[in-house]
Amino acid sequence: MNAHTLQRAAAAYRGAAETIAPAQQLVMLYDGAIRFVREAESAIAAGAIERRHRNVRKAWDIVNALHACLDFERGGEVARSLDLFYGYVLHRLTRIDVTNDPAICAELIRLLGQMRASWAAIASGGTAEPERPRPPLGAASEKAGLALTA
Repeated sequence: MNAHTLQRAAAAYRGAAETIAPAQQLVMLYDGAIRFVREAESAIAAGAIERRHRNVRKAWDIVNALHACLDFERGGEVARSLDLFYGYVLHRLTRIDVTNDPAICAELIRLLGQMRASWAAIASGGTAEPERPRPPLGAASEKAGLALTA
């Protein structure tokens, strides 16, 4: 990309950030993460390890950015729940690269889709908090060292 293209892209991003509601921005970020996990799943089926890794990394970057933006002071219990959720998702994304397991992709597509649906409801005028995420209990979450509460 040349400098002019980068400047135009940055200007477009700034414009979108100013005109798109925050809840809708979150929906778009979830859409991106889900798309990249689906692409990783497709790459696993095709035996395309490099493509799988690139897509896992893109999804990881999105989820990590969402994780880094949590405001524990204002977000209260929802922020704490999202902290656990994002930590779990990041761990599972890493496991995709280690195990090349498409079942993990399917799990994450489902979990991210549930969270996306909650934010989409808020973005469309709903007033409810996003669903408190609950990663599946069991060996995977125990291995991740996550202290999940009921």
